[in-house]
Amino acid sequence: MNYSTTEIKHQLAARYVIGSMRGSARKRFQRLLMTIPSLRDEVAFWEEHLYALTETLPERQAPERIWKSLEQRLGWLPKDPVKSSWWSWGFRLAAALLLINLLVISPDEPQKTQVFERVAVIQNDDAQTLWLIQQNDQTLSVRAVGNIEVRADNDYQLWMLPQSGSAPISLGLLPQQGDRSLTIAATINLNDVAALAVSREPLGGSPLAVPSGPVVYTTDFVAL
Repeated sequence: MNYSTTEIKHQLAARYVIGSMRGSARKRFQRLLMTIPSLRDEVAFWEEHLYALTETLPERQAPERIWKSLEQRLGWLPKDPVKSSWWSWGFRLAAALLLINLLVISPDEPQKTQVFERVAVIQNDDAQTLWLIQQNDQTLSVRAVGNIEVRADNDYQLWMLPQSGSAPISLGLLPQQGDRSLTIAATINLNDVAALAVSREPLGGSPLAVPSGPVVYTTDFVAL
């Protein structure tokens, strides 16, 4: 597809913003956002114009069936025996919530709850979980779960795609094994994350302000 065509970029950005672009197509589009500034501009345009329309709509109570469907997709209720395209997303969120309990409750200490603002589950194309990420203020707690292709001559670098459509921002290097805490500068607004991406870089990370290696994974940053 010729992404240099204005009309194509305009249509793809609109589909991305309204949510009709899903699955592998959405992941591919998120990778393109990392490298095509004009595409980020189109996304920012649609977000500004479409989101403004919601302010003019009257508030309405959603039907009970809608709430039930949402609860099923989030894994809070058993699913009906019908295949759902949201199953994978619900599984990711459930896995992330489970991880929160595992990480913040130590068996050697009295149980206490730590509030996390967002979670992300990074998976490969086979839906195998690679990293689990939790945000607490300006700190990201990262755990390498497994199934990661360990590379002695490369690092995996985490990036945020701002909702504003501006250039991707590095959030640090991901561990290939074990846990790592990433302290994010106060100048970076983690509430502005449209998506997260992972690139494969030389040891020490990208020598540029943007990914220099291939973007190998993308995922959403889910607010709790």
